[in-house]
Amino acid sequence: MSTEESDILFKLVAEKYGDRLTPEELEEVKKGVERITEAAEALRKVKTDNWDEPFTVFKPYTKEE
Repeated sequence: MSTEESDILFKLVAEKYGDRLTPEELEEVKKGVERITEAAEALRKVKTDNWDEPFTVFKPYTKEE
């Protein structure tokens, strides 16, 4: 799924912005799209219920802030 999804998303980006980018930049964009779709696929595998709350990060107050 990820490869098909990343190909589709990359084609959309290339069609819209491809004329402004060099082939090297397009290759970097393609790699970035692939990484994003891999991360999205991993997130979709995490099952949550309606009552699950987002994870919060505790950061204590210090005078330096």
